[in-house]
Amino acid sequence: MSDISVRSAPVVAWCAAVRTRRTATLALVALAVTACGDASSPNAAPVTVDTLPNGAVRTISSAPTEAGRWSLDRLLDVQPPEGDSAELGEPQDVALADDGTILVSEGGSDAHVKVFDASGRFLRRIGRAGEGPGEFRVAFLAVRGDTLLVQDPQVARASTFRISDGQFIGSRPTTCCYWSPLGVDGAGRAVLPANHSPSDTSRGPAEAYVRAPFAGTAADTVFVWQRRTDRDAQVWRIGEEGRYLMAIPVPYAPQDVQQADPQGGFVTSWTGGYLLRVSSNGSDTTALFGRPFTPERVDAAEKQRLREVRLASMREPGVEFPLSESAIAASMDVGKIPDVRPAFEYFRMGADGSTWVYRITSDTTEQRFDLFGPDRVWRDEVRLPRTEWSAPMFAPTAWGADRVAVAMEDEDGRPLIRVFAMRRK
Repeated sequence: MSDISVRSAPVVAWCAAVRTRRTATLALVALAVTACGDASSPNAAPVTVDTLPNGAVRTISSAPTEAGRWSLDRLLDVQPPEGDSAELGEPQDVALADDGTILVSEGGSDAHVKVFDASGRFLRRIGRAGEGPGEFRVAFLAVRGDTLLVQDPQVARASTFRISDGQFIGSRPTTCCYWSPLGVDGAGRAVLPANHSPSDTSRGPAEAYVRAPFAGTAADTVFVWQRRTDRDAQVWRIGEEGRYLMAIPVPYAPQDVQQADPQGGFVTSWTGGYLLRVSSNGSDTTALFGRPFTPERVDAAEKQRLREVRLASMREPGVEFPLSESAIAASMDVGKIPDVRPAFEYFRMGADGSTWVYRITSDTTEQRFDLFGPDRVWRDEVRLPRTEWSAPMFAPTAWGADRVAVAMEDEDGRPLIRVFAMRRK
């Protein structure tokens, strides 16, 4: 019995087109053949595939196709003992090589990258603090094969190294000032967030990215276009008496998010809805995928709690602001917090092209992920106790083809890198 139905006008024509188009991907051919044979079955669910007027394929999953079969199982914790030369300080970013090698960057006065094998054994350090050859002040990481690319937004430079022996290969100018994780696209290029603005703003807001090959100097800039939204409603502007200090995101305010797609260009979405867009260049739409969702209400007590959590985060040791706490609190208008939770917080792309969507629910004891396969079909809802996945939002994380590494802290506040295996039962 088929669990995939296809609808469009007309379905027969679409099926015939896919059958005759020899360049169609294997996944789409499989979907089309299944659908054409059983599109009218009353039990055909939970995936519906159709085509839009621009030719984009839309895949909507009403339920997981492999419910209860996927899990994230803890493999190991990387946490060298205190005083050891490999001890973790403040991990800035994490990356995974194809063979499971774990790379952890440290910034500041002792900037470098620590390399651990797949079992967590320390191997070597790569790079050092500075601005000369093989040096950096800040390190965001991308990996392809045995090559590590380190993007330093402080000095606007990318450096490459061999992972196997730590040998410095070369460096090139890139882009400054954007402290954010990197990606790798379907062409094998490192995708670096950039602080650029499009020449044509009539289309609305856009995020800029520099796509840089791991070898050579050629690079280009591409813009990923976003929704037109009320930006002021998405942030709290912290300040007093007309003095503006900073902006911080309003909890639960829907945001545009985007990731480099290992299968092609980019995957983007607006978290206020559950529909993700696949784009080859940031401007077009080649596919859409997602699932239905029912928004959960946010009551007044939770809004106040969210405000207090954000306020407490600004009281952390070592964090100083030239404003009084009362002024900061007054800038956090609870009325800006939406009355419903967004569909999800954000998503990350696995090296195999899978999509892991970080969910937001009222259950604070669990971390939930929706797993979409490389075919854009919703496979499973994966749940982990918060005791296992205690990482805060946007903690340094690396999603490989069969495992994920995430930076978090133990009960004593010491940093560690926890590695999970992605397993299908």
